[in-house]
Amino acid sequence: MKFLIVGYSVRHIACSAARSGHEVFAADCFCDLDLEGCAKDVILLPQPLNVEQAERLIQTYVEEFSPEAVVLGPGLEEARVRGILVLNNPPDKAALVSDKLWLAGWLEKRGFPFIYTHESTESARFPVVIKPRKGAGGVGCKLVGSAADLKLDEGMIVQDWLDGKPASVSVIGNGYDSLAIASNEQLIGAAWAGAIGFRYSGNITPLEPPLPEITEMAEEIVSELGLMGSNGVDFLLTKRGPVVVEVNPRFQGSLDAVELSTGTNIFNAHVEAFDDILPEKPLPRKVAGRAILFAQRSVKIGDELTGWIKDLDWITDVPRPGTEINKNDPVASVLAIGKDREEVLRLLIERTDMLRTATKS
Repeated sequence: MKFLIVGYSVRHIACSAARSGHEVFAADCFCDLDLEGCAKDVILLPQPLNVEQAERLIQTYVEEFSPEAVVLGPGLEEARVRGILVLNNPPDKAALVSDKLWLAGWLEKRGFPFIYTHESTESARFPVVIKPRKGAGGVGCKLVGSAADLKLDEGMIVQDWLDGKPASVSVIGNGYDSLAIASNEQLIGAAWAGAIGFRYSGNITPLEPPLPEITEMAEEIVSELGLMGSNGVDFLLTKRGPVVVEVNPRFQGSLDAVELSTGTNIFNAHVEAFDDILPEKPLPRKVAGRAILFAQRSVKIGDELTGWIKDLDWITDVPRPGTEINKNDPVASVLAIGKDREEVLRLLIERTDMLRTATKS
């Protein structure tokens, strides 16, 4: 099929689509070099990008490229596209599920373990985490230890602080049933990758040790919410058991690690779900990981990076020469495959360090 894939960052989605044999046209805010290698044509979206602006742009791209279907990536899940097949969760449902305050209430009513979430500071039990009511990647999240330090801006919520190991489950849904294809360790605020706070820094797949209870819970949640295609459920693995953090009604950043570990093509599974086809349960064949390098200083990418990486297959999200990257923004990603979690983590740390040196970031 011929697809138009549009989002804030869509390299992982577009390259998965290309690997499954589809013709891809892509538009995102980075147009990384490896995205260019996966797509027949790429378009750079403006930043900052709002949904209304994106909707107008998408309509022009549909007219220009005449795709058979549109797939919306991160940041544009709530966009409305007219006159063409859109393989995503309906925008109203995506908006609802992405609302952390609404989701906490839904989880409580359904009897799933959840994090107490509030709109005000009145019932806060310190320490707490303040975060955007809608948001992704840990951007804007902050741990607050006392009422004196707590300032709640518009669009922010308060959640009880829980100590635990971050994990996620990658799930394919067809609107009434679902299948968990992988459970993943989440890398959050990895200092060795330059991440600060709660920033999402990557994944290691599969989660060790395996926890069947979170895969079963994730399948129940995705099925009861009636979600379609590729979705993710985030957990905290606490001493009292797993707790649901959020549900992502979209492709997740764990896609690379999941595909490398299981051999499953996520884009193909996503598309087939809209034809009521769920994949067979894959078993992890390898341990795989992805880590995102964040800039510790502002940097401009030089031509030497392109020459350095030409023989390396473990760097992805490769910025174009001349790209200016601000401090604390993502630079690129590294991938690793190993015999166990320890080897994969070691490779991710080593490769992240090599990439930092090469980019002087």
